[in-house]
Amino acid sequence: MKDTSPHTDARPHRWLPSLSAMIWITLFLGLNLTSARIVLISADSDAAWHRRFGEWMIQHHAIVRENNVLHTHQSSFVSMEWLSEVVYAAAGNLFGWNGVVLVAATLIATIYWLLHRQLLADSCDALLATVLVLVAMLAASMHWLARPLLFTHLLTLVFAWQLRGFQQGRVSARQVFFFLPPLMVLWVNLHGAFMTGLVLIAMYTLGSACSAWRKTNSYMKAITLAVLLLFCLAASFANPNGWKLHAQILSFLHSPELSNLTTEFASPSFHTVGMQGFLLLLLILGVTLMVVRPPLSATEVLLVGGWGCFTLFSARNVPIFTLIVTPLLGHWLTNFARTERRSPWWQHYHKWAERVTTFDRAAGNAVPIGAAILCMLLILAIPRIAGNDPVLTTEFPSRRYPTGAVTHLREHPEIVHGEMFNSFFWGGYLEFALPERNAFFDAEFYNVELWRDFQTMDEPKHGWEDAFTKYRIGWTILPVQHPLNRILELSPHWSLVFSNQQTLVFSLVS
Repeated sequence: MKDTSPHTDARPHRWLPSLSAMIWITLFLGLNLTSARIVLISADSDAAWHRRFGEWMIQHHAIVRENNVLHTHQSSFVSMEWLSEVVYAAAGNLFGWNGVVLVAATLIATIYWLLHRQLLADSCDALLATVLVLVAMLAASMHWLARPLLFTHLLTLVFAWQLRGFQQGRVSARQVFFFLPPLMVLWVNLHGAFMTGLVLIAMYTLGSACSAWRKTNSYMKAITLAVLLLFCLAASFANPNGWKLHAQILSFLHSPELSNLTTEFASPSFHTVGMQGFLLLLLILGVTLMVVRPPLSATEVLLVGGWGCFTLFSARNVPIFTLIVTPLLGHWLTNFARTERRSPWWQHYHKWAERVTTFDRAAGNAVPIGAAILCMLLILAIPRIAGNDPVLTTEFPSRRYPTGAVTHLREHPEIVHGEMFNSFFWGGYLEFALPERNAFFDAEFYNVELWRDFQTMDEPKHGWEDAFTKYRIGWTILPVQHPLNRILELSPHWSLVFSNQQTLVFSLVS
């Protein structure tokens, strides 16, 4: 009789992709080869100004110390993601925006490949692990953007995995001290949300201390985690700005006006399509807690409750919550399934899960993933080598960005003079596409005074003309429907110098 147990050694199937590899390949190729690549770079214009900063650093072999892309903020600049900007810019220099997409797609695919591997390592069967990862992907996909925050998502997953393994006794103290402080040095230079790692360690420390107090056990694990927290905190100062980076982040978080600058920092709106995956995850979590009723440790309560609160305060934390909670769901549901072995539904489910797990263990990872990477690199590189046009073209869409106006301004720079006033949404794009003209504002946070002045001009409010004089505004580039255009077209002091279906450009009459 043929052995169909999960441990069957089916070497002939090694050339087939495992479920983890299928997830990686689907995301990697899907994001690179479909119109999703346009969304990765153009859902907002942050990808453009990150690339602009990165290219400047590559060109000058120095880290950005002063803001050189805005005419309104020329003081010292605290760079919070210089290393990731260099990575994106280097890829962009090789393959244009396709290179930026390549980096982002690789990060996204790796995150959910690792999440799937983590669930399998925690004894979750392959079928359940795959379903949970698909839900996690749906919940976090709203933040699949070619930005430095993807590095935070990846490192959050790694930190949470290591800390959970240490709590369960599968990872030694030596291992977490060997991996996490060096990773914190990397994290603090890749993205400003490195404090996520510190918060995770603090939650595990407090949870371990609570568990030890309730069960009158040794506090050694909590003490070890507390020392690890100190090590990682010290490691976080290994950045070009030292303690000033921490001060900048804390100042931003304590300013409601700046922290609500963009919708991703505001509370999530459950009426939007992008939040449907998150709602599904919350539904699964709620049903699991009510029906399965897992015995929650103090750490699990802190993780679910704490990051749940953070997520309700800021939609930006949805992917973090997803990556932390999904392994907990896998653990709880796996334990529940083991207690229901005699029920009919379990027998039916176990039959399917065993088949899927058997196939998954017999399949491979490295060869299919390597083939997908090689295929993608050939698609991007061969046209350049042969001198032909690229197979894939990735640019900012003209229906959302002032591409026509930028082209016209570069061909006829004499039609405008003085400083620019631009749309908030277009700031990053203009900094990259029109580098010879410094923008007024972008999505980066600077100071409250500049933000208030921008609001006065943008809405516009009483005193907008004084603000224009303060910043020496000589021309504007705004969407057609922008309310300030209605005022400027009635003013004898302003002249319309460019218009199309997307953009109006007004210049101050000399």
